[in-house]
Amino acid sequence: MNLNILDVDRLSSVPVWVVFAVVFVLLAFESASLLGLFTPGNSVPITLGVLTSIGVVPWLPAVVTAAVASSMGAQWAFWHGRRTDTVLGLGRAESALPAAVMRVVLGLTKQARSRPRAVATAGHLIGGIRTITPRLVATSSLRHREYAVLSLLAAVVWASALVSAGAWLGDQTLIRTALGYAWIPAVTIMAATQLRRRTRSSSPELVGAR
Repeated sequence: MNLNILDVDRLSSVPVWVVFAVVFVLLAFESASLLGLFTPGNSVPITLGVLTSIGVVPWLPAVVTAAVASSMGAQWAFWHGRRTDTVLGLGRAESALPAAVMRVVLGLTKQARSRPRAVATAGHLIGGIRTITPRLVATSSLRHREYAVLSLLAAVVWASALVSAGAWLGDQTLIRTALGYAWIPAVTIMAATQLRRRTRSSSPELVGAR
C-alpha cells in the first residue's frame, strides 16, 4: 500500500487560490465551531509552510491567510457567545453536561473574566484551547473591538510560527505524508456539519414550521 498517496506534495497541482480558500474555510471553522476541537487545526498552517518550502505558495500570503481566517472564526465565536450568553453557545448543551465538567468550564470562565486580555492572547496560541477561548472571554467585560485586535495579533504570531516550522520541516517525506492524512478529519467534520445543516433546513417539519 502506498502511504504517500495523500502526500501534501500533490497539492502542487492545485491552483494557489484554491489552496488558500480551503485553508481559510478550515481555519475559520476550527476557531468558530466547537467541532473545531476535533480538527487538527495546527497541521493546516504547518502544511502551508511545507508548501512554501517546495515553492507552491509564498510565505507571506500563507501567514496572512492563516492568521486572518483563524482570527475571524474566533471573533465570530466571541460574538456568538456574547449574543447567546452561554459558554458553549447552546443552553441545552450546557445543561446536559455532567456537573464535574461544568465546574471545570465555570472555573475557566472565572479566569477569563479576571484576566480576559491574557486569556484571549495566550489561548489563541494553543490548539483546542483556541476553540473555546473566544466563548470564555465573551463572558468578560472585554469589548469586541479590543478582542478583535488581540485575537488578530495572537493569530499572526501563531501562523508565523507554524508556517515557518512547516517550511523548516518541508524536506522530510514522513512529515509531508502525515500532514496529508491530518487533513482528512478536518474536511470530513466540516463537510458533515454542512450536510447536517442542509438536511435540517430542508426537513418538511422545519419548512412547515416557517
